[in-house]
Amino acid sequence: IIQSIAPSIYGYREIKEGIAYLLFGGVPKVLPDGMRIRGDINVLLVGDPGTAKSQILQYVARIAPRGIYTSGKGSTAAGLTAAVVKDRSTGDWYLEAGALVLADGGIACVDEIDKMRNEDRVAMHEVMEQQTVSIAKAGIVATLNARTSILASANPTLGRFVEQKSIVENVNLPITILSRFDLIFPLKDEPDEERDTKMSEHILRLHQTRGYVSPPPIEPELLRKYIAYMRKNVKPKLSDEAMDRIKEYYVEMRKLGKNGGSIPITPRQLEALVRMTEARAKMALRDVATKDDAEAAIRLMNYVLEKTAYDVETEKIDIDMLLTGKTKSQRDKMNIIMDYIRSKVKEIGGPIKKEFAAEEIEKAHGIEKNTVLEIIEKLLKEGILFEAKPGYVMPT
Repeated sequence: IIQSIAPSIYGYREIKEGIAYLLFGGVPKVLPDGMRIRGDINVLLVGDPGTAKSQILQYVARIAPRGIYTSGKGSTAAGLTAAVVKDRSTGDWYLEAGALVLADGGIACVDEIDKMRNEDRVAMHEVMEQQTVSIAKAGIVATLNARTSILASANPTLGRFVEQKSIVENVNLPITILSRFDLIFPLKDEPDEERDTKMSEHILRLHQTRGYVSPPPIEPELLRKYIAYMRKNVKPKLSDEAMDRIKEYYVEMRKLGKNGGSIPITPRQLEALVRMTEARAKMALRDVATKDDAEAAIRLMNYVLEKTAYDVETEKIDIDMLLTGKTKSQRDKMNIIMDYIRSKVKEIGGPIKKEFAAEEIEKAHGIEKNTVLEIIEKLLKEGILFEAKPGYVMPT
């Protein structure tokens, strides 16, 4: 199945595996108290230009039993959720469904999500977690179902990935959206002779034959029918072995965090693991998700966490990088800087010079002067510090 997904695009084994899980989806659950737990998996592709992001999205929109493709730049909040329209003849108001509501029970592909306006992107928050769209306009108050998986793509802020920066700094997306994606895949365009040779051969062969370089194991039409059948009829349950393996992995990762003071994994990732394990069982047409399914989900989760939540300074995985935009090491530095600025401002009874503070902190705590100045700039942007006069700062 993984080899049959986007066969004209070379490589990307892990990304295609994540997309396969997204296409089949986990099992949605409704608890006795009425609470819904989503079964749909959300995936974000962040990559350099020319890494076939849009091609993958368009392929998924075609292969999904119900797939909708939309571009972030040309989408508004009403276009994604629902619009209230006035009937010309009767003058009555009625609801018109947007892309995410039309994709109910299927997949919505949103290209260039980073180019959307912030106020339009907010409309996706509710869909990604509660899977509903709430409308209160022109006397119409309604809640529409939007049980859809979201596959989105984004470009790095500066055009290309900057290795030294975290995924949060590389992408112009708010933390609230990033944390709602189960899987985030960075696509980096790095020169590699062996890979480049194989890829160029693959692309040239595609142009030469005007067909598949090697035929996919499953034809697209059959794959589409298979996905539709699985989504509708197969509802696998976790076996005890799969549950134990996921629990063991979760507890082990949390233990690692306790020793290092960071948080490597949260219940959000635990639920994502369950959804991926169920999706893999669906792919194999099984009613019970086995330990092997759990192992495959854990392997993919580790791959994603290492690529997106790895703190270079502590050499540990820190999920706070995705949830708050700051790693533990960054938070510690911020606390040191804030404590110093507060005490100095109290001592002198007014604002403190940025340059002087940076030099003093470097002497006392060994944090590089440039790093201190960068953090002060961040704190100014966030409104925790303010510039009383040019070059002088104090806490708000």
